Amino acid sequence: MANCILRGSLSKPAMAFARTLVASQTLPKAPFFTASLLTPVRKPQMFSGSVRNFAVSPVRCSSGGSHVTLWNAERALSLALLGVIPVGLMFPSQVGDTLIAVSIVMHQHWGLEAIVTDYVRPILFGATVPKLAHGLLLVVSAATLGGLFYFNYNDIGIAGVVRKIWSTKAKE
Repeated sequence: MANCILRGSLSKPAMAFARTLVASQTLPKAPFFTASLLTPVRKPQMFSGSVRNFAVSPVRCSSGGSHVTLWNAERALSLALLGVIPVGLMFPSQVGDTLIAVSIVMHQHWGLEAIVTDYVRPILFGATVPKLAHGLLLVVSAATLGGLFYFNYNDIGIAGVVRKIWSTKAKE
């Protein structure tokens, strides 16, 4: 990332300074015409190693590691939800209710985590607020999963509630 292109708008004195730096460098002479059209022409090097690039924004790197496996897991879970929810509702059981609960909580956690990461950035809120937001998200996700597990094992379960809602008739 050391070869950053000039980003943002620089003030006129900064642009004049940059032009002075570029003009002071010796550029190799390139032939105007080549002997043959098939021989490649080497492009002259614009800057020597002593010229530093200007950038108004900080250089950012990913936090490390590949995020492809998480992205694939999120997509696989979304695809699995298309089968887990209907099968869990058609054949109610504690295993089906547990699968529905875990799948839905993982799906909502990953979605809300992406929102928190994108919109509660350290550059906007400082270093503490994003960490608190991620911690609060973990607490909410754990409480949701715990509540759904409690509901599944001590009551009629997720599939039972959905079936009960669908079977209610309007009062006359």
